[in-house]
Amino acid sequence: NRDSVWANSAMVVTVSADDPILDQYRSTHGTLAGLEFQRDMERKACKLGGGNFTVPVQRLTDFVKEQVSTSVPSSSYRLGVKSAPCHEIYPKQLYTALVHAITEHFDKQMPGFLCDEALIHAVETRTSSPLRVPRDPNTLQ
Repeated sequence: NRDSVWANSAMVVTVSADDPILDQYRSTHGTLAGLEFQRDMERKACKLGGGNFTVPVQRLTDFVKEQVSTSVPSSSYRLGVKSAPCHEIYPKQLYTALVHAITEHFDKQMPGFLCDEALIHAVETRTSSPLRVPRDPNTLQ
């Protein structure tokens, strides 16, 4: 609905198959490390939300400062939102990449992007498959 009061978007950070972030998962989950990493972030978000499909949220200004929001604006998410330390869900490298994108790119390209009314919902992990099936470079099988 284009005439809604809500403007929803997602911020994505790439985690490649050989990313050092996956090292701790690789040792116990092997080739399924990406899948376990995805599940781990989803479990953390679920716990912060209370486990009942309530989504943990944080004002974008508080996310950047690593502070829990004392209050949050309304959201389009129908099952409810709960103020939580969303910055704690992500590994430090991902959090740092998100903050850099927010402060050095988004807010400079679109002044006002980083504001108290902007609300980050955690966590979107389903942008692409966490599992890669490599092909043989010669046979492509």
